[in-house]
Order: sequence, then C-alpha cells, then structure tokens
Amino acid sequence: MNTVVDNDILYKGLCYGVLHDIVHAYDGTAGSVGVLGAARFVVGKKLQKTSLRRTADLVAEEFSNFLSAAVQLEPSDSEQSLAADLESAAQQLDVNLDAGESQLCAIAIERVIPVLLTGDKRAITAMERLLDAELRLHGLRGKVRCLEQAVLYVLHQKDLETLRTAICTEPMVDKTLTICFGCSSASTQRETVLEGLDSYIRALRSVATRILAS
Repeated sequence: MNTVVDNDILYKGLCYGVLHDIVHAYDGTAGSVGVLGAARFVVGKKLQKTSLRRTADLVAEEFSNFLSAAVQLEPSDSEQSLAADLESAAQQLDVNLDAGESQLCAIAIERVIPVLLTGDKRAITAMERLLDAELRLHGLRGKVRCLEQAVLYVLHQKDLETLRTAICTEPMVDKTLTICFGCSSASTQRETVLEGLDSYIRALRSVATRILAS
C-alpha cells in the first residue's frame, strides 16, 4: 500500500467521475490504496443526500468497484492511541483535526505509507501546527498531498476539456476547483487553469511548509 485517501477525496472524486484518476497512485490492483473501513458508509450516506447530474446508480457502481480493490483500513490499538493523542493536541491548539483525519495520520505514520491524500485543507494546516507539539507526526513531513495537487497531476495526463467538463458539470462540489477551471466562463485556457491550481497550492504551502508534499 502506497497511499491512504480520506473521505473528502473519495466523495469529490466520485461526484466528478474521476476518482481513479485523482487517486493517482491507484493502479487498479488490490493493495495500492487504503481507505478507512467506515468510508463505505460515511461517503455512501453523503452521496445519497447529494443531487448530482450523474446518475446515482453509476456513482454507486464506481464506488463499489473502487472499494473492492482498495484496502479497508481499521486502526490498530496503537494507531487508535496515536490518533487520540493527535486529536487531543489539536484541541489544545484550537485547530481542526477530526477523527477520520487523525486515524489516517496515525495509520500512515505507523505503517510508513508514503502518501496521505486529503481534501481537508483545515486538517492540513492543523497537521502543520501539530508538528511542533507532537514529534510522532514528523513521520508525515512532506507526505501529505491536497486535492488540487492530485487534480494538477490528472491535468498533466488528460486533456483539459474532459477534466473541465467533469468538474464544471458539478460546480457545487468544490468551490476552489470550480474557480480554477473557469466554470463561470464558456471556455478557458490550459495555462490559466494551471496557473490557478499552482497559485492555490502555493498559498496552501505557505501555511503548510513542512507537511505538504512537493
């Protein structure tokens, strides 16, 4: 396993119909990507409450196929303990790190997983702050990737219009991507999209210098 993925990435990737592309380490074989065991229920419930232009049956089928190949992660006792410590430290610093993100952090650290892919920007900035309070979190330095980094990777692999159509068809799913892909305009240039994504990633890196992957 080389990547753990949070529920926000799963949800948005499914809404856009590009989950397999966004999770760029996923190669279709069992063992390459891990998700929390509860993701099936948490993400599934959220999708049921979301009105999408894509059909519910198609989204459900894509989710089922993805989960069938992904590793279902359940934190060990030591990982649960570390996750609880991270949540406690986050509360003391008044930063946002929910249970799911703390569990993924603990799993990635203890199992030495190279990439943690998360769509939660508040969690990323929280991890950066926590580096100074929790030495064990240093195992994640330079290993956390955000949604925009993953989408930038996809854009280098796919043509602009295919990806832009997927994102602009569901403009309410992610505000940042809707802006970066110029969904309010009839068309946009590849360079403009790349500049928008790069600008956002740089802004995030300015507050998450150590934790965010290059």
